[in-house]
Order: sequence, then structure tokens, then C-alpha cells
Amino acid sequence: MNKKKISSIIFGIIPIVLFFLFWELFAEYEILNPALFSKPTIIFPKLFDKFPELIHHLSATIYRLLVSFFIALGIGIAIGMLMGYKKIIYRSLNPLITTVMTVPGIAMAPIFILWFGFGDPTIITIGIIVAFFPIVYNVAMGVRSVDKRLVQAANIMGGKRKNIFLNVYLPHSVSYIVIGIKLGLARCWRTIVAVEFIAATSYGLGYMIWDAYEYLNFSVVYGGIIIMAILFFTIEKTAIRQLEKRTIERWGLVHENE
Repeated sequence: MNKKKISSIIFGIIPIVLFFLFWELFAEYEILNPALFSKPTIIFPKLFDKFPELIHHLSATIYRLLVSFFIALGIGIAIGMLMGYKKIIYRSLNPLITTVMTVPGIAMAPIFILWFGFGDPTIITIGIIVAFFPIVYNVAMGVRSVDKRLVQAANIMGGKRKNIFLNVYLPHSVSYIVIGIKLGLARCWRTIVAVEFIAATSYGLGYMIWDAYEYLNFSVVYGGIIIMAILFFTIEKTAIRQLEKRTIERWGLVHENE
């Protein structure tokens, strides 16, 4: 590990350490009400005591996230490509997608609970819907933004439609696709946790947080929120970062910040 990466890690950790330090001090000296703002030195031991149960909650939420997101990814890329490639498809689907996109995922929960009941079917379906919109719009925009001169040049050189699609449209849309993936994953994550508040029957981070709130167990409430933030940060900095390195950075579409 070089000095640049070490310094980057250190400068990333320092604000987090200071945040928890000030939180601890403010609660200790009752600047923050300790009954409402549990101290980090209480939160983390409580989470450690609940570790086996916590693993079940994390597993349930991650399972719902992965199933929802990958289904949305496949559908979003396919429809987004078609919308960007064919103007008539874009004009036909854009009004419907724009209308449905404005509805928050949590607002859909009562309807899907009525249709599918409580549990995974409702949570996963809503996760698919909310992740779909950022993906489909970014993919469509990526395809529509391809320089038409490149397409004309490929046609003049005798390129077949399939090859033009794979070698012109797709590579030049990849930066938009990556943005859609990041936005779709973030939206899917927070919506799934929120819907777990009301639709989960046994496990999930959202279920754990809401259950702890009902019993006024604020240490677990804060702990669940902290874990939720840390877990998504880890996903974003590992899987999404690797995707960026292997695609848009490798192909010279963007450059890593110095």
C-alpha cells in the first residue's frame, strides 16, 4: 500500500473518529440528552451483544437488495438501450416512467402489501421499481448522447447493426450506465430499509430499527442506522469502485482524482 492510499485512508477515518468523539462528549456532559442520544460507548457494546441476531437482519436486507437491484439492472439496461436507440420507444415510455418515478417507494408499500402481503415479495418488488428509474434514464441518456458521426462512420465502414450497437453505442454509454448503477443502488438500499419498517415480518435492518424504536431501545436504533450507513459505504467503495476502475477509468473515459 503506497503513501497516497495510506494518507487517503487516514484522512477518511479522522472525521469519523472526531464525529463519534464529540458525540460521546456531548452525551457524557449532557449537552445532548443521553436518554435520547445514546453514547457510542453504549451503542457498540449493545450491537456486539446482538451480533448473532444482527447477522440475520443484515443477511435479510442484503438478500432483498441484491435480488431487487440485479432484476432492476437487467430490465433497466434493456429498456434504457431501446429507449435511447429508438425515438418512438422513448416517446412512448417516457411519460409513463416520468409519472411513476415521482411516487416515493414507501408510498407504494400499502398497495403492494394489499396485493402481495407482508414480507419479501412486497419489499423486493418496491426495490425493483425504485432502482429501475435511475438506471433506465441514465442508460437512455447515454445511448442518445452518442455522437451520430461515429454511427455514420461505422455504417460507412459496413458495420452491421448488432456490431454498431455493441462497439459504438454500448462503450460510449458505459459512463452513464455506471452513474445509473450508483444512483439505482443507493435508492434501492434506502427504500428497502424504509419499507422493512412496515412490511418485514421478522428480519431486516429496517425491521430491527423499528422494533427497537417501539421498545424505546435507542441504542439499537442508532446502532442500526450506523451499520446501515457503514454497510452501504463499504459496498460503494468496493463493488462500485471496482466497476469504475475496470470500465470508465480503464477505458480513459474519466481519470482518478489526484
